[in-house]
Amino acid sequence: MNNWKRIAMFGAFGASVALIVRGRRPEGIAAAGLGLALLAAEHPEYLESLWERAPEYLDRGSQLMQVIGRLKQRLEDEGPRAIPAAWQEMTQQ
Repeated sequence: MNNWKRIAMFGAFGASVALIVRGRRPEGIAAAGLGLALLAAEHPEYLESLWERAPEYLDRGSQLMQVIGRLKQRLEDEGPRAIPAAWQEMTQQ
């Protein structure tokens, strides 16, 4: 990959993060798309493997969100007393 393409790709990803953190989500998503397009143009095999593993990543993300939801519910129900029990539940999974 040429240096200018690499700089443009990482610049797009960096700008995407900065824009999303500052609350400008549509612009951040557009910058991330530009970075992905540059990555796909140079390394299509990498994106193909990422696409094939996407269900696994989505499943792991779903599990993580379920654990966070249970922790949130327990904290709402029991308040500060729930922290030690919630920590044990989280580390057992």
